[in-house]
Amino acid sequence: MGDVNVQDSIEVQASRWTPWFYTQERLPWLFLMYALPAVFFLSIAMAPFQVADELSHCLRAVQVSQGQIVSARFGGNVDGGIVAEGKLYESMWFHPEVKQTPELAAHAGSIRWTGSQTWGDFCNTAQYGPLLYIPQAIGFKIGQWIDLSVAQTVVLARLVNGLVACLVGFYALSLCRRGRALMFTTLLLPMTLSEIGSAAQDALIITLSLLVAALASRVLSEQRPARTGEFLLFAFVVMATTMARPTQIALVLLTPAFFTRNDAYWMRKVLIAGIAAIPVLYWLSLLGHLMPNWPTGVSVSDQMSLLRENPLILPVVIVGSFFESGAWYLGTLIGNLGWTDAPMPRWYYQLAGGAVACSFLASGNRGSSIWPGILGVVTFLGLLGAQFGALYLTWTPVGLGTIHGFQGRYVLPVLPLLAWAAPDCRHRVQRVLNLGWFPVLLFPFVTIAVLSNVIAIRYYGNWRLMRDAVNALLFS
Repeated sequence: MGDVNVQDSIEVQASRWTPWFYTQERLPWLFLMYALPAVFFLSIAMAPFQVADELSHCLRAVQVSQGQIVSARFGGNVDGGIVAEGKLYESMWFHPEVKQTPELAAHAGSIRWTGSQTWGDFCNTAQYGPLLYIPQAIGFKIGQWIDLSVAQTVVLARLVNGLVACLVGFYALSLCRRGRALMFTTLLLPMTLSEIGSAAQDALIITLSLLVAALASRVLSEQRPARTGEFLLFAFVVMATTMARPTQIALVLLTPAFFTRNDAYWMRKVLIAGIAAIPVLYWLSLLGHLMPNWPTGVSVSDQMSLLRENPLILPVVIVGSFFESGAWYLGTLIGNLGWTDAPMPRWYYQLAGGAVACSFLASGNRGSSIWPGILGVVTFLGLLGAQFGALYLTWTPVGLGTIHGFQGRYVLPVLPLLAWAAPDCRHRVQRVLNLGWFPVLLFPFVTIAVLSNVIAIRYYGNWRLMRDAVNALLFS
């Protein structure tokens, strides 16, 4: 009893050095205070289809809304209205000099749903599973039912997707017991907000992955076996996100967090895992028929032969990629928005790096960090290695010394796991580290201010033109 009182006293003293809203109850609400206005702004102000691959995600979501769960290899038949809308905006991709003008916006805003089917090319998303497109599909279906224009319906799909992702992020922060500050910061990075404010499936890949990380942290913190319902949620998220992006299978490395030696429910959990594996295995069996054509010089069989001859070639190439493109990876983790053609100011990346460092130091973890730290770092490295490995096989020309196609945003789903390794410091040290919560909690103010200006300048030229173009697109 004496030890408990001492620990309570330590935590009370430490809390005096912590902002008043650093509590388990208030932090998720603070996230919503930041995220909802940012997502609302991005859903409306970001020019149509300017988040990476958003047009392809929209076409796949429309296909799902029509009841077609499995796509043809290179795309499928969708409403001709959204195909016509997409063609208007392809010229903006990778071209910062091309802007959304009021005239272009007025033309795009006049396009309606035709009711007739047209072939849509979305070869890069045709292989993705349907589950994480359900919110967007609902948005597209509602938009067609109430006779919105295509542009208005895209915004509606973004808003539905963004709201669901924000609620998942809220729940994740409510459950999180380790690395809470880094999870908060990850959810409010410009890249994360951009994905949440779009119609891309990445919004739910990120937030659902953070949810199972938070759930695992809670189970580990309470030193108990996971309940059946908790394991069911874990299995569902692994299933749904793996069908969306196969490298997400690395989340199974968190499985030890959901078992203990004398787990009374282990048979139920094994049964749940077996059932969840069925749709994953089925979908993986389809991928050979759904994958797009490989880029020039790419050969999966030749890369596999190289790996068999020299298994160390992959880690060597990964290290070489970091040496060559490490700055790019950090930029695309934090905020190279759009088609990586809307970067944040250079000073912002330095400030963001400081905020991430503060969020790691101010993690506020309790208890031993050895086992949670090992589990978190191994899972992070597992997903990182799986992503690099997949791109090495399917996107990198044979014999190349670096890997093509990797972006930092691919590790956002597991970034907070690194903070699981932060130690439980003595109370005097923790009081100092808790000061790191001030920049963590205030930094999103800077993010939202800078992010809105980046969008206005990149896609419109200035705020006045943004206002005129958005009015022409959505309200004329």
